Amino acid sequence: MARRNLFSRHNTVILTACLVLAGAGTSATLTKAQTPQAAPRSASPQELQAEADALFRRMLLKPNDLDAAFRFSEIESGLGDYEAAIGALERMLFYNNGLDRVKLELGLLYFKLGSYEQARSYFSAALDGGPPGDVRQRITSFLREIDRRLSVHQFAGFAQIGLRSQSNANAGPDSAIVRALGFAATLDPKFTRKRDGNVFATSRLSYIYDFENQRGDVWETNYTGYNTRQFKFSSLNLGLVELDTGPRLALGEASGLTVRPYAVGTLVTLGDRPYLAAAGGGISARMNTDFGLTLEPGFEARARSFKNSRSYPTATDQQGNQFTASLAINAPLAFVNGLKWQSRLSYVRISASNKAYSANQFGIEVALPYEFDMPFGQSGQRWTFAPFASYAQTNYAQANPIVDPLTKRRDREWHAGATLDMALYQNFGFALQAQYQRIESSLANYRTHNFIVSGGPTVRF
Repeated sequence: MARRNLFSRHNTVILTACLVLAGAGTSATLTKAQTPQAAPRSASPQELQAEADALFRRMLLKPNDLDAAFRFSEIESGLGDYEAAIGALERMLFYNNGLDRVKLELGLLYFKLGSYEQARSYFSAALDGGPPGDVRQRITSFLREIDRRLSVHQFAGFAQIGLRSQSNANAGPDSAIVRALGFAATLDPKFTRKRDGNVFATSRLSYIYDFENQRGDVWETNYTGYNTRQFKFSSLNLGLVELDTGPRLALGEASGLTVRPYAVGTLVTLGDRPYLAAAGGGISARMNTDFGLTLEPGFEARARSFKNSRSYPTATDQQGNQFTASLAINAPLAFVNGLKWQSRLSYVRISASNKAYSANQFGIEVALPYEFDMPFGQSGQRWTFAPFASYAQTNYAQANPIVDPLTKRRDREWHAGATLDMALYQNFGFALQAQYQRIESSLANYRTHNFIVSGGPTVRF
């Protein structure tokens, strides 16, 4: 009976590990060229827009007012209107072509718009002006990134190794009094909440093949790998490999809309034994709107095949399909330069051979990554601090008679935490993460909480 209780929680162990991996990804974007940002300015978007309107009227009366033009460009860039910002800066160069800082800002704006050749010309012009060492290093990194993005074959990668500590590594319940066959029972002490740590390694690789057509169509392939080795409980050792591949098709340059159908496959080991194999496909769309807002709806279907093992003898009860509908929303927050908003809404439908494991899940995730200059040493390096939170409600299709034949399982799960991703030297850095997880459930067997701290060196290319 105790083994059944442990098995019913091992998916939570996998989910926790995957959320840790996803949290790290919030601040660890693959080969993302970091953009210089001005000091934070606390003002609402409405106030900033009003200031920009006043500056625009001032520029009409006095076109050679460079201070007004630069401030106008700064505001419009923060609001996501890069074209307006570019127009103001190019007018400044018309009156004074020796402004290297303006050339640098124009390079950054054209880079954001994806006009890489135009960005290269302005970056090169800024280099000719003999900028300070940290600025030169930053410009050089942008030029390398432009070369990569303009290549037919584009590779990017991220990897981290580190240590993780969990206050409840085995997802044990908060109370030793649980439900069994509809009655109160005392859980075997070896299955109650246990503290443990692990060594983990994670990697993400991406490859893009550019078809070099007028529309900008590409083929994208992404790989994710994850592995842990527990210090105490080897039955919780987790391994994950996932690969997705498919074209990204542009539906007109003016609309900024792309669509990506893809195939995906996943292999998971648990306790060093095969546990899950899943295969399927999906389709996602990406649309860039005004003010830097990006919308990405998607749908995915997977067939899941589980395999029993000595530690998890009833894994095949979960055999079935999984369907996921989601909407990701990303946008800069104009009232603080360098601050972004990332969120994801999802609905998951799980069907299983044992109906007690069939479920519907509704979820929401929110993160606020904030980029800033490294507070010491070489100012060319950028750090990211990303607080995050998520909530999910899972409703199971029917009661599990092994636990309680009269009570359907209803879980409410919260995660909250933060990641600090520190670029230290060139492509090398260090990332730390802390998060708290809590599950409230209609059944005492699944009420649990866990505090997780992890950290380790990172590398990007």
